[in-house]
Amino acid sequence: MTTVPIIRPCQVNDLPVVMELLHQLEEVAPAQSDLKLVRLRDLFTEMKERPEIYLNLVCEIDGQVVGFLSMIFYRTFFHRGGTALVNELIVDQQRRGAGLGQLLMQTAITEALARDMDEIEVGTEEDNTAAQAFYAQAGLNERYVLLGMEFETEE
Repeated sequence: MTTVPIIRPCQVNDLPVVMELLHQLEEVAPAQSDLKLVRLRDLFTEMKERPEIYLNLVCEIDGQVVGFLSMIFYRTFFHRGGTALVNELIVDQQRRGAGLGQLLMQTAITEALARDMDEIEVGTEEDNTAAQAFYAQAGLNERYVLLGMEFETEE
């Protein structure tokens, strides 16, 4: 077996592992919604129908998914090409520190450039200094403040 990481598009059969990875992400960015596989599959199906907007990647080693990155591409009047936004990036806790997150991030940057985007953005929790250091190492810097508001939802 090879231990070379492979970055590839996420497939529907990857979703159970992706859901486990997203649960690890909740440790630093608590989610308001309960992650359910059926909901994840429905959303993934919607995303697959719009490849010009959504891209979901996995990092695989020896046939096992060990990382996930989800991003969107959107256009604005202000930016000629548009903006790429990394929504989620997670590497399995047991695999962190091996450069897999950097590999996923570099793939995201390459894809943003290939789509002629003007910029790539990512947000982290204000107190998640490890993620902020990770993104700085990937070449991102703090250019402005991203403000947000969470809405209460009823399930």
